[in-house]
Amino acid sequence: MPPKRAKREYRGNACHRCHQQKVKCSREKPCRSCALAKRPCTYAVRDRQVTVPESYLKSLEGALAGPEPSDGARKRPYLDSSYVPQEGLVRDTDLTIARRPLDPLVENSTVEFFVSKLKQIQKLTPAPGTLGTQPESSASPDDEANRESTQSQTYEYFALNSDTSHAKCTFKLPPYPYAIYLFDQFSIYVGHDWHWFRLRRFRRRLDNIYMTIDSAESKDRIWLSQLLMVFALSSCVHGQERRIKLGPDGQSSQCFEYDTTPGSSPPPGMDFFEQALGLLKVPYEDVSVEHIETLNLVALCSLFLNRQKTAYIYAGLNAKMCNMLQLHKASSSLDCSPVVREHRKRVWWSTFCIDRMASTQLGLLPSLQIEQVDLEYPTQTGLLPDDLEEFSDPDYLTARVQLTIIQADAANNVCHLGQDDAEDIDTILRPVLRRLDAWREGLPAHMALGLQDSLPELLGQMPLMRSLANLHIRFNQCVIVLLRPLLLRQIACILSKEESSASQNDLVDMNDTCLRSARSNLRILIDVRKRGLLARLGYMENMHLFSSLMVLCLAMSINARRPHSFQQLPDDAATYEAGKDVLRDMIQAGSLAARGHEKSLNDVEALGRCIATDRATGGDLMAEQWDVDEWMTQLLEGENISDIF
Repeated sequence: MPPKRAKREYRGNACHRCHQQKVKCSREKPCRSCALAKRPCTYAVRDRQVTVPESYLKSLEGALAGPEPSDGARKRPYLDSSYVPQEGLVRDTDLTIARRPLDPLVENSTVEFFVSKLKQIQKLTPAPGTLGTQPESSASPDDEANRESTQSQTYEYFALNSDTSHAKCTFKLPPYPYAIYLFDQFSIYVGHDWHWFRLRRFRRRLDNIYMTIDSAESKDRIWLSQLLMVFALSSCVHGQERRIKLGPDGQSSQCFEYDTTPGSSPPPGMDFFEQALGLLKVPYEDVSVEHIETLNLVALCSLFLNRQKTAYIYAGLNAKMCNMLQLHKASSSLDCSPVVREHRKRVWWSTFCIDRMASTQLGLLPSLQIEQVDLEYPTQTGLLPDDLEEFSDPDYLTARVQLTIIQADAANNVCHLGQDDAEDIDTILRPVLRRLDAWREGLPAHMALGLQDSLPELLGQMPLMRSLANLHIRFNQCVIVLLRPLLLRQIACILSKEESSASQNDLVDMNDTCLRSARSNLRILIDVRKRGLLARLGYMENMHLFSSLMVLCLAMSINARRPHSFQQLPDDAATYEAGKDVLRDMIQAGSLAARGHEKSLNDVEALGRCIATDRATGGDLMAEQWDVDEWMTQLLEGENISDIF
């Protein structure tokens, strides 16, 4: 009987625990699986010699002597939560060599990927009698295999009649001059906030559908849906039109606004919106970037109509389609032209921001994570002069993305606030404030204009003016939401007649920072309304306006009770009333979100009167059966404490 063969010691790349459980190992120290399980993570010592082909060694030598690492191998600064831009917005040239984005925990187990890996091995294996050279590529073999397996679509599936059948529909397009006006309105209010589509291409297709009989655009349902969605957003941005009623004598007249009673007529643009949804049909087995463009518009329009759950569902569907097309990987666009490559990149970043915005409205998890992305920020580098017309200024989208990432981290930090004010200020609040200050100081000169009191004059550049205002309003909102829990604690201390653990100087500093941001947002929105640029049905404008009004109201009430808690200005009361006028204007335009915020603001004012007049004693509150802590918690959760977009 032959002797029993000794068990060979494991010397693989995975850690011992992942090898035993037969799961994918991230090969870190410790790996993600062991870290999550809180178990020791150990690796085998590789001490044996391995024979490799000479061609492989030559390919390694060529790689070491080759050019600088590609953008795909450079560090993505947004992966580091402590990263802040120092001088200007981060570009590709500012990046340093570092690790790749986190690999997915789930391995690509498709047959197509396996076959692609076999092809990669065949390419790297030299034929007998030839010197093997590895083909130049900026993507790793795994990236190329993933791209090939994704693009090949080799599997077969059963077709359904619903895949190609479409319901018959008839709709009317507005006159051409009005269509151009609506497109211009779209550019002013939301066109530069995110990247929706290629601008010059969209405008050319818009002209074709009006100027060319039986054009290809008139048969393209997905593009028609996109066009109608642009018309819907542009039409409803101002709310219901003003109406004038003349008296019987023909002399007197009276202006009437939108009827805000339940069951009243819908706002303008609803016909366009419903027609667009009727045309929209997503072929889930054959999605395209154009479907993602359209669904981003649907999600935003849903927020305008206060359909928050609808926006969240469409944003989540878009995230899934982005994953199917691998838009988050730079390697998925290597075969595309520079303009298409830049377009795909900007579409992914815009989808990421909209997904964050829609999810935080409901306090739900987003579908896209920053750790998965392998893209650089938007840029104009490598584009031809004619192609520059396809895109807006990349600095606006880059700044929005950077702020969105900081906001997401700030929301997570707010959720970890404890009961010690002094510790929270030093360990949680100040670090995020430093990142926000660095973001603002790093803005390019043309975007760093002072917006504390009003909008700057941009020499008639109205679209950029509104986008610049949106950017700074969201910056201030992030500061407000970050510091608002501290304001809530001060109110609780006042009502319970206790003292905060933080020093008075720290509290005054945080209070003044929060109040300055609220005051700045109110003044910007008031000036936006004066210039006729207020999106009266805009959901985010409503949210930011209510947050600022609430902070200013409570600050004035706390100051009346405890003087010098805030640096109050003589015109704060007038600013507050002017801000309420803006809210009433939105209500009259038919904004359902503004109507709900007005009810909440009335509750805030009632609490403010109790704080200011020293009537909020424990006995009074119990007599009124008013649990202030619970009420404030519900109020902030109703606005969503993590809503900082």
